[in-house]
Amino acid sequence: MIEDELIRIWKSSSQQERVRFEKSRLMIELQSSLDNLNRWWKFGVRVEIIAACIAIPIFAFITYWTPFMTSKIASVLVILYVVFVLGRLIGVKRFKPSDFESDYLKYLGRSRAYLQAQANLLETFKYWGMMPLYPIIFLFVFNFWELPSKRMVIIIVFLSMFGMHIYTYFLQKKKVQNEIKPQILRVDAVIESLSE
Repeated sequence: MIEDELIRIWKSSSQQERVRFEKSRLMIELQSSLDNLNRWWKFGVRVEIIAACIAIPIFAFITYWTPFMTSKIASVLVILYVVFVLGRLIGVKRFKPSDFESDYLKYLGRSRAYLQAQANLLETFKYWGMMPLYPIIFLFVFNFWELPSKRMVIIIVFLSMFGMHIYTYFLQKKKVQNEIKPQILRVDAVIESLSE
């Protein structure tokens, strides 16, 4: 009964009203999906902050505790690396649009820039987030390799770290291809439809 009435109202409405309805429906769907992506990003940054809060004190203690100079240097480098990664992740926040933008088109433009910054950061993570860590870890375990009892642990740590980075790489690549880039295209479509 209600569906029949809605169909009758839809058929009797003018083309201009239908276009306005389609635009508003598209804007609502887009806003919902942008909110979901923003929650995902915020969660990921929080996880990294918690990991940093755990890693920094541990490596500060290792800097004090370890007898090997190369391990001390590597521990300090790990702390600097963690701070650098956090800075890159939190730096994306400057692109985040305000909910109180004066113009919806300006809000969509800032949303597009924010999504593009996230995509760029995730696509280049292997260069600035993964690769610099391997020489640091190698430096950290260099003197421990001389101890035969530690060799198996070192190999396991390297293999697990490598496996975790490969998994993270493909997970981020999938996230960019399946979620962020389609959102950028949707934002572009809404901007185009509102500009008409």
